[in-house]
Amino acid sequence: MKNIFDLRFIIGLFFLLVGIFLFITSFVSHPSTGKTETVNFWCGIVYIVFGIFMLILWKVGGNNEPVGIEEE
Repeated sequence: MKNIFDLRFIIGLFFLLVGIFLFITSFVSHPSTGKTETVNFWCGIVYIVFGIFMLILWKVGGNNEPVGIEEE
């Protein structure tokens, strides 16, 4: 199991959840709000894409060993 305290996972999950919230809010908001639903829609999509990107980086992520420690 990968370390869930890795920042890539935490940031990815945060942006994914906020993006989903914004995306849903863009469809549920009152129609008289004007451009707000458009901003929520596009920001939601960008946040979702960034969150998925960070989660992919976490999944594919490399070695978690500290840099500078050499094995003898």
